[in-house]
Amino acid sequence: MEITITEKIRKATYPKEDNRFNLAMIAGIPIAIIGLILTIASFGLILIYVGIIVFIVWFSLSIAKMHLIGNSVKVSNHNFPEILKIYSEVKEALSYTKDIQIYIVEEGSVNAFLAKFFKTRFIVLNSELVKDMISNDDQRIQMKWIIARFIGALKAKHFRTTILRLIFENIEKIKIFNFFLLPYERATQYTGDNIGMMVTQNVEQSIIAFNKLMVGNDLSFKIQFKGILEQGRDLKHSPFFAFMARAFSSHPHLVSRYLNLLAYASKEFPEQFENYITNFDNETKHNLFRILPYYG
Repeated sequence: MEITITEKIRKATYPKEDNRFNLAMIAGIPIAIIGLILTIASFGLILIYVGIIVFIVWFSLSIAKMHLIGNSVKVSNHNFPEILKIYSEVKEALSYTKDIQIYIVEEGSVNAFLAKFFKTRFIVLNSELVKDMISNDDQRIQMKWIIARFIGALKAKHFRTTILRLIFENIEKIKIFNFFLLPYERATQYTGDNIGMMVTQNVEQSIIAFNKLMVGNDLSFKIQFKGILEQGRDLKHSPFFAFMARAFSSHPHLVSRYLNLLAYASKEFPEQFENYITNFDNETKHNLFRILPYYG
């Protein structure tokens, strides 16, 4: 019997995502209730302040949106149609129906990111990253991982009850509460990486794409896994400070994401995973399995 897309995504979900969503709701639902009580007690005055804040956010994001549109190139049938084709393939594979625009920006300090302007979503790709990902089949697989991991992170959230998701997304805007809410957001980033690999069905090219996200095209092939493993062990040996370093970030450490992606590969693509680590020495393999996140 063919496995459904829902079942596939469930299998790709980061193991701690459910617990982190529950934590976000434990914090978020009381905040929403308190907000409702204050609104009633103040005869709706709270709504005026909220409206002002929403307007300021909307105004600022609209300017940022126009800046992006005016200073980059949108992926379309006319520009970068090969990327548009990959995007369409990913949407179909994930049964994702909402529109996401993709823009190519001039080389900068960030290789790729997802921008959200209320209901509008943009994937922003660095020009240097793009030029090395559309030349041949392997590189197109890398581009597919990049796009699929962003759409996958969004898709993962759509499995949550709509009302709970709306509470989370709105409470998240109140930055003081993000300490409790952002662990869930970070968990969806792990899930997005996994879904990217699920779509490509290719461990090696997914890891290469991730390397390029970490350090760019030119340096990606110089990354030695032993060094990444040592950094992962350093994070694990200082869990408190590692957590505090990301407590108010929507994304996990890149090193942690790297190790998580390998853990997912070891579970879902064991043959490809074994081929990937075949040249690692025994000590490295031993240390790797000790530090990899657990996927039951």
